Amino acid sequence: MPFLQTLMTNQENQSQIIRFIQPDPFSWQLESEIHVWKFPVVATDLSLLTSAEKSVAARFRFEADKNRFAIGRQAVRFLSSEYLKLKPLDIGIDSYEGNKPVIGNPSCNLHFNISHSGEWVLIGFANHSLGIDIEEVNQDFHYEDLLDEHFSEMERSFINNAEVPALAFYYLWTRKEALTKAWGTGLQENLKKVYSLHSEVTQSKNAENWSIQSFQISSSYQAAIAYQATARNPIYLDGARILSALQER
Repeated sequence: MPFLQTLMTNQENQSQIIRFIQPDPFSWQLESEIHVWKFPVVATDLSLLTSAEKSVAARFRFEADKNRFAIGRQAVRFLSSEYLKLKPLDIGIDSYEGNKPVIGNPSCNLHFNISHSGEWVLIGFANHSLGIDIEEVNQDFHYEDLLDEHFSEMERSFINNAEVPALAFYYLWTRKEALTKAWGTGLQENLKKVYSLHSEVTQSKNAENWSIQSFQISSSYQAAIAYQATARNPIYLDGARILSALQER
């Protein structure tokens, strides 16, 4: 049964499978839009990685983990170079508090966030902070152990009363992850206070307003993106052809 049918009937709490469109020349123009790119996890070379990133990739024990890392970094670097009109290896990727990755080039206003799970990598771009999360749905995962510590009473009720509680758990968990990544706090935040049921959320620390949008790549993958409430709705872009072109270089 599709995830959409497992949730409560509240319209703003529904999630649906998104159609990702092919990019065009206008895909490299960011004003108040948010761009969400998806890439399949496949075997890839390391041509767009720095020497330090190649060293990190070499330390992964499993090939799938190495490919997720390599595809994510190469995609971020290539897409950023298109947005900023720079050479890919001129793009610096740094991190700051909370280990949130950022574009390190001076005077750069381009923000991104990345998440990967299973066979997919998602990357969001905007001219302001944002957070994205994707999770492969595991029906056998014992999510019940996390409910009391990380979910409010209303959120626990939402999960427990859903037709398929495990799917409702992933729906709210990805929303909490996306929000905390957008804030730069990560999962060190008290997740019980990260209210994720509604599409608009106010961060209590600085009174900023954020929007959350949930979506699916397929019935097996739940995802969410959080962005500043003044931004426009996300545009979803398929990066598979770009990845193929990079591999053919």
